[in-house]
Amino acid sequence: MIKAVIIDDERNSRDIISLMLEKYCPDVQIAATASDCADGIATIHEHQPQLVFLDLEMPDGTGFDVLLGTKDAPPFEAVFVTAFEKKFLHTIRFSEVEIILKPIDRESLMSAVNKITSRIHANASTSRYKVLLENFNSGKNINMDLVIPVTQQDDMIIPLNTIAYLEANTEKCTIHLVDKAQLQAERSFRYYTDLFGALRFYQINNHQMVQLSQISHIENDGSKVVLKNGVKLEVADRRKKDLVSHWKQYR
Repeated sequence: MIKAVIIDDERNSRDIISLMLEKYCPDVQIAATASDCADGIATIHEHQPQLVFLDLEMPDGTGFDVLLGTKDAPPFEAVFVTAFEKKFLHTIRFSEVEIILKPIDRESLMSAVNKITSRIHANASTSRYKVLLENFNSGKNINMDLVIPVTQQDDMIIPLNTIAYLEANTEKCTIHLVDKAQLQAERSFRYYTDLFGALRFYQINNHQMVQLSQISHIENDGSKVVLKNGVKLEVADRRKKDLVSHWKQYR
């Protein structure tokens, strides 16, 4: 059995999660619930759960405050519950933590619990929660770290500004670093183009996306980019004009 705690200021939300877990996730046992951050922190210290369902926004703080207040507690996994995904989108997705949106549905809850259960049974590292807090403090900027799932249980953590470009690799994605090292991520190329779309990255063709600050210069009327590490990449015709205008911001 996996011991769990629910921290949410909405009683209806706590009840729904409890009922769904009882019906669809019988291996998860609710040890206690809490209705605000302060009570949640105390509850985690008291019950030492393996899993916490954590509302992102409560009257006396956020789910991040709960993580900060339990840094000295035994490590636990978390599933964030929120109606405001966009507000914390990059912070959460960069850190590869589980999130379900209100109103809560069975499929989302079961998917999150299954992933967390696998991590618990594999004794996987919980270091991404540290990354989550650091990214939350740094805000939406290039100083954030990125958690890269390299297997279903193992993660790598790299600074975002060490990425030169990304490349599609069948159903996965190859991340090329500034030092020319390569990482094979479990996520798809499309996942990262969506994630990086609002940051300092630009998709130059159907299968590659570059970090604009890593471009040294553009050759052949915009048909080729040369990165600061010497790598040359082809630019699709339809991408040339926009690439130049985007790159000017980071020259």
